[in-house]
Amino acid sequence: MDIKTKVYNFLSEELTRGNLERNDYITEQYLVDNVGLSRTPIREALFQLVAEDILEKEPRKGYKFKSYSASDIKHLYELIGVLDGKVAADTLDKLTKEDYAFMRFLIDSMYSAIKNGLYTKYNELQMQFHNVYTNKSLNNFIVEELINKKNVFIGKAYPKVDPTKLHDLLMQTNKEHEKILKLLKNHDKYGIRKYLEEVHWNESYALYDTWK
Repeated sequence: MDIKTKVYNFLSEELTRGNLERNDYITEQYLVDNVGLSRTPIREALFQLVAEDILEKEPRKGYKFKSYSASDIKHLYELIGVLDGKVAADTLDKLTKEDYAFMRFLIDSMYSAIKNGLYTKYNELQMQFHNVYTNKSLNNFIVEELINKKNVFIGKAYPKVDPTKLHDLLMQTNKEHEKILKLLKNHDKYGIRKYLEEVHWNESYALYDTWK
């Protein structure tokens, strides 16, 4: 794992657990103390996260998570849906029976994580689910853009969402994972693009992302 990803994952987990707020300032020393790396690589990782529109630097204060307007969020969701749909449609012919079985396993594991309130684990599992087909893509430009845009939504606001509402929302999202798997298995290129663009990446799901 590269240093930037290590720093990103640490910040994402701290946000999701409620140990950081989006308006908190993040210093190099804070990361040195908590990530276990020296100041130089930490500084380089922070520069990269600023370049990728995840953090922004304020002189003499440190770094903070970049804020986005409601309009920005809607446009990002739309763009991610288009990119994700394109990748899925381009790679569905490359998926194997083993890939389908693994995706089924991940769906079942996500249901278990939701049932037991393991929402951070759920988030890890759903990333693995989408990575099954994303990793089959030969178009590195689209994949890189897709990953960068998804990474903008660092962390999840699970602690701030009503537990019942969160449970129902994640159950609905996981039912969509079942539909995605079905469309992939049916080799429905038009269907998978339309579903990811218009349903799975609907901006209403911004409820449990960090900008709310």
